[in-house]
Amino acid sequence: MFLYGSPALDYVFAMLEIMNELDLGRKTYKTSGRIRTPSNFMKLYRELQILNVNAMNIYAPVVLPTVQWLFSLWVVFCSYGFLKLSGLFAFTTCVCVVGLLLFLVVLFTILAEMEVRSRTVLTNWAGQGQSKILEKYLRSCKSIRVTMGTFYYADHGMVLTMLSFITESTVNLLVLKICESCH
Repeated sequence: MFLYGSPALDYVFAMLEIMNELDLGRKTYKTSGRIRTPSNFMKLYRELQILNVNAMNIYAPVVLPTVQWLFSLWVVFCSYGFLKLSGLFAFTTCVCVVGLLLFLVVLFTILAEMEVRSRTVLTNWAGQGQSKILEKYLRSCKSIRVTMGTFYYADHGMVLTMLSFITESTVNLLVLKICESCH
C-alpha cells in the first residue's frame, strides 16, 4: 500500500506548489512572471487538470478509499486495544493509534487543500478582469479535486467526518463489550 501510494506524495506536493506559483497577488514567487500571463495560465491550468484526471484514474478507484477505510478501522481496533489492555502491548497500540491518526489527518488534509488552492487560483484570476477569452475559460474551469472512488472527494469536512467515524466506532465497540460483560 505504501509503495503504491508513495508517488502520490510527489504528485500532491508538486500540484500544490504549482498552484502557489499560479496564484496572483503573492509578494514573492519562485518562478518568472511569464507563467502568470493569461495564455500561459490557461495552458498550464489545463495541463494540471489533465494530470489530475490521469492520477485519479490510478489512485481514486482503489488506493485512496482503501487507505481511508483500512487505516480508520485499524485505528478503531488499536484504540480499543489501548483502552482495554495493559502493559507493553497497550503502549504499542497507543503508538499505532497516534501514528495512524497523524498519517490520516495529514494525508487527507493535504489532499483537501488541493481543491481549496485550486478554487483560490481560479477566483483570483477571475477578479482580474482580463480578456473575454480568459473570462470564458475561467467560467468553464472546475477546481482540481482529489476524488475518492466515485462517491465523494477529499475536503476538510471529510477529514472531520472520518475522525467522527473513528471516535464513534471506538466508543460503540467499548460500549458493546461493556454491555456483553453485564449480561
